[in-house]
Amino acid sequence: MQGSPERRLLLLQLKALASPTRLRILELLQERGEETVTDLARDLRMTQPRVSWHLGLLRRGGLLRQRRQGRQVFCSLDLDGLRRGQRQLWELLTAGRRVAVDIAAH
Repeated sequence: MQGSPERRLLLLQLKALASPTRLRILELLQERGEETVTDLARDLRMTQPRVSWHLGLLRRGGLLRQRRQGRQVFCSLDLDGLRRGQRQLWELLTAGRRVAVDIAAH
């Protein structure tokens, strides 16, 4: 998994989760389902460019979906991306145990 696309995505996802602001964005999206960048900026009391920067990290980490409608950008959680990251992290953390269990069984 080292250097693989899966590893890079996991690293991006963990980086995206390593911020109280980005965690708050995820909470807001979980509560509301979908929100515009403008409304997120207002609710977070941040500038729109700063919120867009945080949203970009979440999107690159596979945690966020965006769609454009006219001039508005709508954001929502990417639950499939979150599940992929959870699965990759679990596989990374349990890979050694599976080998040890397999060896002990023989």
